[in-house]
Amino acid sequence: MKTVTTVAAAAVIAAGIASAAAANAAPSGHPTADAVVMQLQAQGNTVVVNRTGSHPLSQCTVTSVHPGQTYTRYDSGYPGAQNDPMTQVVSMTVYVDAQC
Repeated sequence: MKTVTTVAAAAVIAAGIASAAAANAAPSGHPTADAVVMQLQAQGNTVVVNRTGSHPLSQCTVTSVHPGQTYTRYDSGYPGAQNDPMTQVVSMTVYVDAQC
């Protein structure tokens, strides 16, 4: 469930940025790259930033957000599994492209 929520959140952020860019919205309406990174990290993701430019991340705009590798384990040894093997998401990588 966490994977679906994380991917959905990343998709919403990416869709919002893409639609705003298409409409030539002012940059002040977008979250800064560091805000997007902190939000994704708070959700438990490992975030990799691909930055173009040399300004601080707080002055960068996000050009895209896309999911990377998801690490899972298949096991019945955690609470609630009741000896039925289940897949549990251990971690997920999300890539953030930023223009500075």
